[in-house]
Amino acid sequence: MYITIPSAVDDLDVLIARLKRFNGVQLQLHEDRLKILGPVEKLVDAQNYALRYLGPESNTPIHVSNDCFSVFQHADLVRHFEEQFDVIICVKGSRELYLKGRQADIDRFQACLRELETNCCQCPTVLTPFKLENLRLLCQKFSILFHELPPKPSIQMALLIYFSSLLDSGAKLLPKQRTAPLSYMEVYRKPVGESQLFRNNHSSLQDAFLGHLESVPLVLPERARSASARRETKHVSESNLSATSRRLRSVVIDGSNVAFAHGKQQKFSPEGIWLALNFFIKRGHTNVVAVVPRFRRGMGGKLFDKLERAGYLCYSSSRFVNDDHQIADDDKIILQLAIETEAVVVSNDQFRNYRDINEQFRDVIDNRLLPYTMALNTFLIPDDPHGRKGRTLSECLCLPHHTED
Repeated sequence: MYITIPSAVDDLDVLIARLKRFNGVQLQLHEDRLKILGPVEKLVDAQNYALRYLGPESNTPIHVSNDCFSVFQHADLVRHFEEQFDVIICVKGSRELYLKGRQADIDRFQACLRELETNCCQCPTVLTPFKLENLRLLCQKFSILFHELPPKPSIQMALLIYFSSLLDSGAKLLPKQRTAPLSYMEVYRKPVGESQLFRNNHSSLQDAFLGHLESVPLVLPERARSASARRETKHVSESNLSATSRRLRSVVIDGSNVAFAHGKQQKFSPEGIWLALNFFIKRGHTNVVAVVPRFRRGMGGKLFDKLERAGYLCYSSSRFVNDDHQIADDDKIILQLAIETEAVVVSNDQFRNYRDINEQFRDVIDNRLLPYTMALNTFLIPDDPHGRKGRTLSECLCLPHHTED
């Protein structure tokens, strides 16, 4: 597995060291590429970490107190905070940390740091044997080497308070307890006043969908058929005509459009993509795929990896050339893919800038574009997507009847 390295990346040696220690993989540097070697089950996590490190959504430098800064001189503690808050922590000079990740996760981590700093100032200078033993047990629970902790009692007491807070019933889930496989987790961090029943239903729905992927064939015979092969079935016998006319169309989902709709146009929310995929899979579709820009790959974590392996997600191309991030137009890719596979396009984008490029684009936009609604954590398309006088949803999702010349 190879990872392309941007020419302007900093601290590449830190990334290599962490991948070796945290993920148990071997790495080889080849000019502008990093080769990752190791067991298959470790490669995916290593790739996700590298992509988040090299192309983070947000970068934030912060200054911390001397006491707190000493905490991040220890690799196990760095790994713990990274996993707990879904951020990447880089040490820059004296008392400066560089945080990479989503801004919401960075804000949560900064709030935790402020609490640590406050506790460091207020804690006693000596810890009792009982508290030291509790701290040792907590370190064992969270896979942290106790003897490598900063020796200062005030820091140890602050860490004891922090680790103890994670055991509270109202605390956020720890990485080992997470059931939904997203690197950027939003599902379990809901407001305190939200209904527990809603959270349970949401988690169950996602788990059921991910489990369904295990039983769906990766490639069906119809899935490999090209548009040209389909056109060759025009002259079919009467006995096969009804089966041919009932064949479902392929579905191409505008992944970014759906993800931002689920995030209320404020953030890219991967859950929106699996909600859309689940809608069509429940209707019997197997030829359904979401198209997402490659630079957003790290935001979907294991969910995107699983969808990609199952054939339900693909990435538009992007690359770095002389510090210039070149990104392919994913809208064009979506339209072109719909043309090649006779698919419908699922998006609330009107694609107005593409109607006059060619007649094929115009036909897809005018006749095979399906708008949707995303509300209350539900994806739906009405039965009359083109109005009362237009075709029904079932008609839109089926290939037309073939007639003999």
